Amino acid sequence: MNSLSQAVDALTFSESLPDGLTILSGESGCGKTIFCQQFAHEALEKGSRVLWITTEELPSNLRAGMERFGWGTSKYDSLGKLTILDAVSPARLGLSENIGRGTLGLDPTGMLIVLSEQLRSADSAPNGGPGSSSGSGGIGKLLLIFDSISRLLLSCDSKSVIDFVSCLSSRMENYRIKGFATISEGAHDERTLNALRFSCAGTIRFRVKEQGDERVRQLRLETMRGRKHMDSWKSYAITDHGLEVRV
Repeated sequence: MNSLSQAVDALTFSESLPDGLTILSGESGCGKTIFCQQFAHEALEKGSRVLWITTEELPSNLRAGMERFGWGTSKYDSLGKLTILDAVSPARLGLSENIGRGTLGLDPTGMLIVLSEQLRSADSAPNGGPGSSSGSGGIGKLLLIFDSISRLLLSCDSKSVIDFVSCLSSRMENYRIKGFATISEGAHDERTLNALRFSCAGTIRFRVKEQGDERVRQLRLETMRGRKHMDSWKSYAITDHGLEVRV
């Protein structure tokens, strides 16, 4: 079975993802978060660091979800390779279960300040382990994941969120850092979705279709700035081992 990063490599003719944010867009439950978890695990296995900003799932639930697929995080936590910034606990519980590892408020300006410092730190850090600058879909020293932008849009002014996403993606491009941001279709108007897609370096769309008694899951690389890519729909399945994309 090919890895998820190998599937992305095949769909971009081995050019990999562009620097900056790639939007993962689709309805709730289509597998966007699992895609991020799997890609993060593969990047960690190759020696990269992962910075995960969670606005919907508690960090403990995120780790438990990865564990269910066999993507345990304890080794990477202890090595300082996985950093989870928690924007859920302060909003939902008024406290953080992630003390010592970082908390964030649902404030685009504050988030941009914190994340910009993380990007600068990653840029000045030495290279990771073997494979940190190649493989894993071409991820370098750091992979950034923002799950999800939808929570910000439901809590903040949409223009400030669009400006935040645009600035974050641009700064990631400057530091040659790649990453994903998830957003739920159906929860926001098309104008806002289009503005977010335009602000980012790429878009991967997910859809689920009913065919008889079966649900058919498909994804496609809709846009990839500066990259050749296949833009046809590709079927995928969610298995006990994660997403399997039929390339």
